[in-house]
Amino acid sequence: MMTKWTMTSVMTLVMTLRSVWGHGMMIDPPQRSSMWRYGFPDSPANYQDNELFCGGYDQQWNVNGGKCGICGDDYSDPQPRANEAGGKYGEGVIVRSYQRADVIDVSVEITANHLGYFIFKLCPNNDVSTPATQECLDQNVLKVVGPEGQDLGDKYYLDAEVGTKHVELQLPVDLTCTQCVLQWTYNTGNSWGCNDDAYEDCCIGCGKQENFVNCADIAITGSTDEQTTTTASTDAPVVTTAAPSLTTTTTTTTTTTGSVTEECTCEPAGAYAGLEEMVEWCCYNCARDHCPETHCVCS
Repeated sequence: MMTKWTMTSVMTLVMTLRSVWGHGMMIDPPQRSSMWRYGFPDSPANYQDNELFCGGYDQQWNVNGGKCGICGDDYSDPQPRANEAGGKYGEGVIVRSYQRADVIDVSVEITANHLGYFIFKLCPNNDVSTPATQECLDQNVLKVVGPEGQDLGDKYYLDAEVGTKHVELQLPVDLTCTQCVLQWTYNTGNSWGCNDDAYEDCCIGCGKQENFVNCADIAITGSTDEQTTTTASTDAPVVTTAAPSLTTTTTTTTTTTGSVTEECTCEPAGAYAGLEEMVEWCCYNCARDHCPETHCVCS
């Protein structure tokens, strides 16, 4: 059993390491604080647009009780928060337009890898002057789509590499909006934490983790003939992707690569051990020579 003194020492070290870890941001569609970098030069510049981490671990968990602004601001910031509607960066500019039922490519820039996973949510807000709510966002959790059109669930698990992550997401079939808020949340997974107050159930990735959150304003139309504009938007590029057939797969003990079916002998490891949703991820990715030891182990 870990003593309280030892646990305190470990947590002090972890807090020190957090200050030198890298960060991340959603770049396509560009999040509100990053529009100035990606095609919207008249938008206000935020040179710390990769640091929308809820005010930091200590502020989020020890001061705000785990709460975060819906777009990554410190929850205790005065409203309107900087990255929400009415705030400095919440201008209501529609940066991308898609069609309903599209499979869209979303890009996230990670400058240092924290492991963990991404979640993407969508709120049909339809009012650029009014902040979206987390309750609205929670109603539309987008599915991750694999390269062969398969449903990979609602979490995108990171590999161990840094750089730009491209995630294919399925838009809802029956949802259109003049203004939707697309929310990216990065729940990191490389901090030491505990699932209980007795410090007995502890591991890398357990318990409270640092979070990054971004928002982008997009539109979703019903057909290519529909046009969407707002008073704040100018020349937002239209991005359309032909939606492949999305099939839901259940976890099995076999994987198929080309025309060869092999028994899957891989399972989640480390911080992901025991997570049912990671079994399929390991089987699929390890069969394609992408099998990080931090995520999976194969016999």
